[in-house]
Amino acid sequence: MLVTEQWTNSRLQVRAASERWDHAEPAADPVQFLYEDPALLRAFSAYTVEAFGEEIAVDWTVPGLQLRVGKTGMADVAPPSSDLVDAYRRLPDLSVQGDGFKSFVQILLHTMLRPTPVILIDEPEAFLHPPQARLLGRILAQMPGQTQVFVATHSADFLAGVLEARKSRDLCLVRLDRSSESPRARVLAPDTVTELLSTPLLRYSNIISGLFYDRVVLCESEGDCQFYAAAFDVTRDSAAAYENTLFLHTSGKARLADTARRLRQCGIPTAVIADLDFLNDHGTVKRAVSALGSDVTPLTADIKALNDHASGLRTFLTLASFRKELATVLTGSGNDPLTERMTDHINKMIKGSSGWGGLKKSGLNALSGEAYAAGERLLNATADLGLFLVACGELESWVRKISSSNKQNWLAEVFNSAEYLSPSAELQAFCKQIRNFLQQPVKETSDPTEGA
Repeated sequence: MLVTEQWTNSRLQVRAASERWDHAEPAADPVQFLYEDPALLRAFSAYTVEAFGEEIAVDWTVPGLQLRVGKTGMADVAPPSSDLVDAYRRLPDLSVQGDGFKSFVQILLHTMLRPTPVILIDEPEAFLHPPQARLLGRILAQMPGQTQVFVATHSADFLAGVLEARKSRDLCLVRLDRSSESPRARVLAPDTVTELLSTPLLRYSNIISGLFYDRVVLCESEGDCQFYAAAFDVTRDSAAAYENTLFLHTSGKARLADTARRLRQCGIPTAVIADLDFLNDHGTVKRAVSALGSDVTPLTADIKALNDHASGLRTFLTLASFRKELATVLTGSGNDPLTERMTDHINKMIKGSSGWGGLKKSGLNALSGEAYAAGERLLNATADLGLFLVACGELESWVRKISSSNKQNWLAEVFNSAEYLSPSAELQAFCKQIRNFLQQPVKETSDPTEGA
């Protein structure tokens, strides 16, 4: 009367039938509830139609009550005609459906229909495809009434559905961390998790999956994630415990540090990898350092020194080179208008080549004197915050023997040629440095907007 338990190992034991009962007494079984309330049955079927494209019907022409899949297309009139009886018999029994359909229906039968005060559900996503798990999370989060629902899940899709619910009940998220010898439970602020999904670029990049891993490494792009994940696999100590680390991207540099901050607020050790030109804008570095819980002021002089050096390396086209390249840009007939691509290219030609272009390809090794010292100090300082900048310049610089002129083909060639299986000593040290950082307890970081 007080608690309903939905354990995974018993969910496929379908209770799709019920005995008849004395209608002078209230119904006591979920199938009886559906039979006595046609509106409730229609609402229930709407969920199965959305998830599987099939309705649920209560066959009352058998000695008891039986749940079937589909619709008769006929009015339920008592006594039933032979045609109605035949129509019900042609509908497949719920018990012969796939595991996903049965599991979905069983959870809804015992949670949505006159629920007990407390409901326990273990792994609701079991047997379900991701879209169905997401729908189930949304349904359960929108349950009316005072029932308290405890759910244990490993599904990012189910959790996303819970967070997407328009009229969600009060929500408490508890993350279990078993990465250390002593498992810990951490209560997460739902607003913090929801904010991870508030930006479309993050919402559709699977960031929320990080909640189900022991550690997360954030990169600029999907290609970066693939390369560094492979590097971690190759450099892993085979005698060490399995590394439950997920590599995720934020579609560029702008959201790397802030996403790391939010994941750390959820108790997840998170590191960031970015190319060296992350340092080419003081504002970007300031926001990143602030998001990661520190102050950019001690780094300002070194950032300026490095950017001043890069500015001194700016190169400009000669008049002859400008004319030659302009001829390749201005294609088409003389009456055709200038395209946006043409004007952008011409503007870049006029501005010349930034010194950062060269630094990205050569890395710190191209520097000397104070510029090198400033760059080295910056890499050490940002690494202490979990922001690891590529000392050799950019992703493609890790394997220089493969041409980086076509960046889309570079990664494919690295894998096809098996070059990733022989990481340089520098790359091995880089992976080790990140591993060491991720093994540290998460440091609480304040919201940089607080007090603003």
